[in-house]
Amino acid sequence: MSDSWLQAQLEVPREAIADAEALLEALGALVSWTESANEEEILEPAPGAAPLWAEVRITALFPVDTARDDIASALKSGLGAAAGTPVFSVVQDRDWDADWRRQLKPLRFGKRLWVCPVGQACPATDGISVILEPGLAFGTGTHPTTAMCLAWLDGIPLAGQRLLDFGCGSGILAIAALALGAERCMGVDIDPQALLASRDNALRNACSERLALSLPADCPTERYAVIVANILSGPLVKLAPELRRHAGPATRIALSGILAEQAAEVVAAFRPWVQLEQTAQQDDWVLLTGRVAD
Repeated sequence: MSDSWLQAQLEVPREAIADAEALLEALGALVSWTESANEEEILEPAPGAAPLWAEVRITALFPVDTARDDIASALKSGLGAAAGTPVFSVVQDRDWDADWRRQLKPLRFGKRLWVCPVGQACPATDGISVILEPGLAFGTGTHPTTAMCLAWLDGIPLAGQRLLDFGCGSGILAIAALALGAERCMGVDIDPQALLASRDNALRNACSERLALSLPADCPTERYAVIVANILSGPLVKLAPELRRHAGPATRIALSGILAEQAAEVVAAFRPWVQLEQTAQQDDWVLLTGRVAD
């Protein structure tokens, strides 16, 4: 196996991603991956949507002796104006997955709750720990919206309660609630991959028997003492009637994935059945919480 690789990076608009990836593979790329070119974030998409960043950075690895001019010329010819100028460098072979995992650190939320990636020891032994495996639906609370939801869960009484996590992703919120004393949780997501990741993480935390998982269309109409939805403002507005079916008297609710300027629209959508207030803000993101009247 080679001990070094030729790395090529280029930026393209999202409509050119498929063509760029196919061209890189045809040129001999052994692996390629994409990331945002400008730190644009995508959280939970609307049902049926598969969003991508507007500008994408593609990184590809080639055998180290691959001709750079050939790659650059082929990209320009195949992609035309959509092709940015590729940037080349030689990188040493390493355990890429291990390097990525080492960048993930245990994080604390509220007073008790720790969320730790697999392979990382939680610093405190007197807290409550949740272990998650990095994956396609990975979330360890690094984003402000998840962090605010976790801190909120740590601060409310959950012992013996039933919770609905709508848009569960990696299962982090439902699994944290179970670790904090919830009796049972239902995790709902539009992405089957998210449900698989949630199931795996629940098994890892010995709580799979208390976590049910479902696509939205298959979710039974039951009421929950706590509802949390960390999605985006647009889907949340549309989901207000659906979440109402799962709320009973005194149900606590927390909504996030909402920018500060979007909060009023979400509050208005839920006002017919619950009064929401902004109770936390990190950067431009806010957490809206409330409690259904008795």
